Amino acid sequence: MSSKQAIMIDARIAIKNSEHGIARHVKELLLNLFKIASGNDKTYFILINNDNVFLDEALPSNFKLIILKNSVFSLKSQIELFFVIKKYKPDIFHSPQFIVPLLSTVPLIATIHDMNHLALGNNYSFIKRFYYQFFLQRKLKKAKAIITVSNFSKQEIIKYFNIKPELIHVIYNGVQNNFKPLNFFSQEKIISVLKKYDLPEKYIFTLGNSKPHKNLAKVLESYCLGNFNLPLVILTNIKEQIEDLKQNYNCNKEIKTLTYVAEEDFPIIYGLSKIFIYVSLYEGFGLPPIEAAACGIPSIVSNTTSLPEIMGNNAIYVDPLKLNEIQAGIEFGLQTESKEVQAIVKNGFTWIQKYSWLEMAKETLHIYDSLQ
Repeated sequence: MSSKQAIMIDARIAIKNSEHGIARHVKELLLNLFKIASGNDKTYFILINNDNVFLDEALPSNFKLIILKNSVFSLKSQIELFFVIKKYKPDIFHSPQFIVPLLSTVPLIATIHDMNHLALGNNYSFIKRFYYQFFLQRKLKKAKAIITVSNFSKQEIIKYFNIKPELIHVIYNGVQNNFKPLNFFSQEKIISVLKKYDLPEKYIFTLGNSKPHKNLAKVLESYCLGNFNLPLVILTNIKEQIEDLKQNYNCNKEIKTLTYVAEEDFPIIYGLSKIFIYVSLYEGFGLPPIEAAACGIPSIVSNTTSLPEIMGNNAIYVDPLKLNEIQAGIEFGLQTESKEVQAIVKNGFTWIQKYSWLEMAKETLHIYDSLQ
């Protein structure tokens, strides 16, 4: 391998106006590599599409954008990847999500965030499960390194893929510096966010997409059938299903559904809430609770998968399948003046200092260096 290492990173998943966990991870990895790897002895080829966030970024001279025609999830992209790799001849290909180049033998680093496609296989199509079990497993066994985001996910990769533990590196996700308590923001900014999203002044906040393991239906059931006066605000892509569920529970409480929140507004959306609910059935890491903690908001989270590892003693834990536990957790969390809840908030500020996107990028760069 040459001393001037060439690394190709697939960043196509980081599209504009997409803030889900893996896209956020890829975006922060690159933004921080721009800071710490500018001008080093490596060349970085960054694979993107035409709607990618990095089109608007000023890149260091040793970072080169390569625009691909096909999205990361397209079957055609595998053929396109093969020819792009053949043309640029990288020493390492880093896939920061679960789609890897299947037709190339280029040395591979893969970041596997979770194993929910197999752990919760019934929620996914046969094709997705087959990809994981047949193609991905074989590629990972030949990989130079595997990165994952929690010790829980490391054990899941070992369990489902029988990968050697020494091949798997745990590198935690981070929390952006702009996630701060409400008193860090001007009154004008707070009022503008309230108006922009037509929000109540105080509310219970939750978020989740259409995937069943996000468990939004159980959150809604818990809220509708519980004795709560505060409105519920839900950030989700299933607004119509939320309305249907609300009718099913004959719920006459105020429920506000948001379909999109701009990145710069997220800290205030968290900060205006009294509590945050995140009772997912399966998480490889779980970014939202640490973001809420950075904003000084207590979280109610599941007592399963990675969340106890990620949140430590700084959350209110519930069984995500038990209605009465979720309701009791909400009632407890709403007692914001209690010593117990205040301790969760106070200790959470210290706890989340361990989660740094810059450190994540540094540890990733260290893996690149180790393969030189």
